[in-house]
Amino acid sequence: MQRGFSAWAVLLLVFGAGAHLGCAKRVPVETGQFDPRQAVVITFNDGSQIQGKIGTDETVEFTTDGAHYRGLVWELTEEEIQLREVRFLRRIDDHSAERARLTHARYDLGIETGAFTFAISEIAKVEELHTDALRTASQAIFWTVTGAVSAFLLGEKS
Repeated sequence: MQRGFSAWAVLLLVFGAGAHLGCAKRVPVETGQFDPRQAVVITFNDGSQIQGKIGTDETVEFTTDGAHYRGLVWELTEEEIQLREVRFLRRIDDHSAERARLTHARYDLGIETGAFTFAISEIAKVEELHTDALRTASQAIFWTVTGAVSAFLLGEKS
């Protein structure tokens, strides 16, 4: 009885973790306005994108000129979004910077970045990030059943 209970507890824990993480989908915002409390993806006319909660002192990730960065929203006005404390993460389709950071605790990537400023007037589209409940539930059920079948097959003593 104890072994069966622990297997079901582990399966429920995995199911809960899968449901909590969830699958995201982008929903276009017709008005072009964004709420600082809502996670959004803002695409600009030049192809740059900012993803995250666009509010003062929020950390966001953004892509511009083929490079991926993480920065802090320093100032948000009606005219511009100003990002500071920007850190270079990687070039698009090149993972050498991530490998270098894993092998060396402190690694100078040779790219000095200070601040980025994006004009609000240059926004092409705004999309909100929502959890896709149907896809999340179907994947959670699939992995729960797969885990249960695997656990029962591994536990079988034949």
